[in-house]
Amino acid sequence: MALFALLFGAKAVSANSLTLNVDNVYTNSTSITGDATKGVSVIVRDTNKKVLAQSTADSVNGKFQVSLPNQLKANQKVYVYARQSSNSYFYRIITVKPVNSKVNVADKTTANKNSNAKKTATSSNKTTNTTNNGIKVNTPTGTWKSGANAGYTVVTKFSQNTGLNQYLYYNGKFVKKLINYAKYDVDANGSFWKITYTQRGQKKAQTMYIRFTSNKSFWIVNSKNKATKVKFGNAPVHYYRFALQK
Repeated sequence: MALFALLFGAKAVSANSLTLNVDNVYTNSTSITGDATKGVSVIVRDTNKKVLAQSTADSVNGKFQVSLPNQLKANQKVYVYARQSSNSYFYRIITVKPVNSKVNVADKTTANKNSNAKKTATSSNKTTNTTNNGIKVNTPTGTWKSGANAGYTVVTKFSQNTGLNQYLYYNGKFVKKLINYAKYDVDANGSFWKITYTQRGQKKAQTMYIRFTSNKSFWIVNSKNKATKVKFGNAPVHYYRFALQK
């Protein structure tokens, strides 16, 4: 799960108004996520100002996802920059938290038998899970949008009327439909969900796994509840975090 711990520390240069919000980070984080001024470069540096990784904020909603080449250490400080030019930038100082400072709901299977019981929902049936970290997750009805990956974004829509549909965009322009009017079932275990779906006109069922990190965001994970790189259409293989749009 790519999350970040924010310290008070920021700098803006030039009269341009830049924004930058960074999610929490832990020692097992594989990427940095957040939102910034639309289209700016997002650069991660260490305390020696060496560039560790960089990406670009989405041109539509400003969300970004920067993949980390290596895991960070507990209490390590990194600088996250939103940059328009050499004279126009804004940064925040981030302190990495140890992984044991967060609750991994999926591992707490003995806390309450009822809270971790298997629950199933279809596109016409709603279920609610309240996890040990306070996340109250409903059937994921709504529109969920990924962070940008080399200009590509993925929009996933869960609907009680039209089922599961998924779309690929490049720089805000529609490219192709990835999932078409699929019936889906949800097997929910706390914040870790297995979604089995069958597209219209097909007999073979497919599976995706997601982990909610808040009521309004989730990551694509594997069957072991670990963040995993996936490929959507022509987009490069990447880690994907989705945020609820409506």
